[in-house]
Amino acid sequence: MSLKYAGPKPLISAHGVTFDLNKEDKFVYLSIVAELIQALNHEYEGGKCYTYLASNKPLDIDRILELIRQNDPLLDQEVQDRQKIVEHDIAEELEHAHSNKVLCEEEKEVLIKNIELLRNYRISRSINKTVYYSGITSLAHIIQKGHIDSIFAPMFPKFSHVFHSIQGALVKLHPPIDSNIEIYEENGHLSVRLDILFRK
Repeated sequence: MSLKYAGPKPLISAHGVTFDLNKEDKFVYLSIVAELIQALNHEYEGGKCYTYLASNKPLDIDRILELIRQNDPLLDQEVQDRQKIVEHDIAEELEHAHSNKVLCEEEKEVLIKNIELLRNYRISRSINKTVYYSGITSLAHIIQKGHIDSIFAPMFPKFSHVFHSIQGALVKLHPPIDSNIEIYEENGHLSVRLDILFRK
């Protein structure tokens, strides 16, 4: 499995390709997810506060995969399954493009070429997304197991995005776990905090 940045979500038509800049490639969040796994996955003593100094640069790809695989031994199979689904979707899109009665021949040709052109791009995005959500699910289980009450981080949009994803994964656990995200200022710096609300 190779991870690499692909780019935002492509919108493919008979007139060209545009990109939805609001749908960023999950690759950009993978280092944060892996670092959170590294920071949180250990034994805890009740009432003790733990600090982790994050790296100034993203983790390398091998380390990211190693950290996420440690908590999800089925990761490679999940990636293969997702890749098959994307390839099946692309095959269906090509079939529909070939049999499209609305488009003229030239438009059909453009649409087919655009779908083919972005095949590897879309597969890369789907691999990144699968690895990302595997890491997020692992983080939810680590939080549950360690009874972690709060996680603090600098208020960078990427941390906020990852915290929102963790919230979604916590709610899917059995039993579901609620949480809050709060942005606050301390000593002139903005921070984000994820509070986990375990039921008493």
